[in-house]
Amino acid sequence: MAKFLMTDEHVRRRLFWLLQRLSSYSLWQRKRDTWAQFAEKYEEALKTWPEEKTEGFNEKAIIWIYDALRLYDEGLSELAVGNRQVWQTKTGEFFHLSRPIDLVRSFFWASCHERWVHVDPYPKHVIPLDNLRFATECYGDNLLFPPYDNVCNIFEADYLLDSDRYNGVFHTYSYPVFPKNLPPVPEGTDIIIKTGEPVPSDGIWEPVKIQYNHKLLVIKTDINGFKNLGAYNYFIRGMNAPLQVYEDMLLAEGWGYRDVQWRLVWEDTRYYDGIIPDESEYFLHEAQGKRIQCRTGDKCPHSGQWATLAGGHQQFAYVRAGGQMPEAKVFNGSYSPDTFTPASWSLLDRDDGGSIFEANPGEKH
Repeated sequence: MAKFLMTDEHVRRRLFWLLQRLSSYSLWQRKRDTWAQFAEKYEEALKTWPEEKTEGFNEKAIIWIYDALRLYDEGLSELAVGNRQVWQTKTGEFFHLSRPIDLVRSFFWASCHERWVHVDPYPKHVIPLDNLRFATECYGDNLLFPPYDNVCNIFEADYLLDSDRYNGVFHTYSYPVFPKNLPPVPEGTDIIIKTGEPVPSDGIWEPVKIQYNHKLLVIKTDINGFKNLGAYNYFIRGMNAPLQVYEDMLLAEGWGYRDVQWRLVWEDTRYYDGIIPDESEYFLHEAQGKRIQCRTGDKCPHSGQWATLAGGHQQFAYVRAGGQMPEAKVFNGSYSPDTFTPASWSLLDRDDGGSIFEANPGEKH
């Protein structure tokens, strides 16, 4: 059951903003810069660490790392002038970027992997380097690529808005900080395409059902509106409009696929003039004050998303106002039984849109 419904204006604004953020030049530039730092530190480790500390590294990893850096640079030069074909299947620079990055991830320290999956904690001296590698990743950046199976990448807003989705076994993605006042989503355009038709414009699209006026109750005349059928998706020009996933408890798997009409809500024309605007709102500074905090067992003051670093890694929880703040799960590796510990929780996001920081004297939050 979805927690974040597209009928909620607050949800629509946040999802729209997140898709703009994920497709922004500044976000991919930051990913590239962090990867460059990782490359520098990795090469430094190969040159300066004793052999017993580097024996778990794959001998080809440094080649993959610099191949990824080259693709970042090539893709950014295209995105800087508004060419979003960098995400196109088979031809885009960022599409090809996934291979060397996946190889580095899958073979990072072989003895801690099983069938190329990270299953055991890395040695302590390797963890800072792996944390720097992981810092290049951004939850949801895969949503920009055309779906490989012709099914829309996202069908409910929970995928990006539910902080539980950001949790992993060894790492947790950073949950974005939203601007205090998000503008309304644009009214949309008259451009409508059907599943299977080529996408004419880069941008954010909405699955809709067209509602018509009727003559004599049965004869369709003109369009009188659109009914939302699910989450916004980001499409790039030239891909084919995908199918949509939908829930249906009468089906054996509880969901199915359907043809749908997609309406262009916002055409992405950023950077066509070669100018990168101020995009600092996508990376709001954390130093806006002291976040509202509570400890395990305290009464929750605000419904919303909370985070803690207790237990050995960052983790999130959604807590309702008046509820009891939970314990944190202790990280013990993939196959160990769950254990929990008291924690100090910081407020990430409030359902009512209020400030997540403690009020200064005289202020009301």
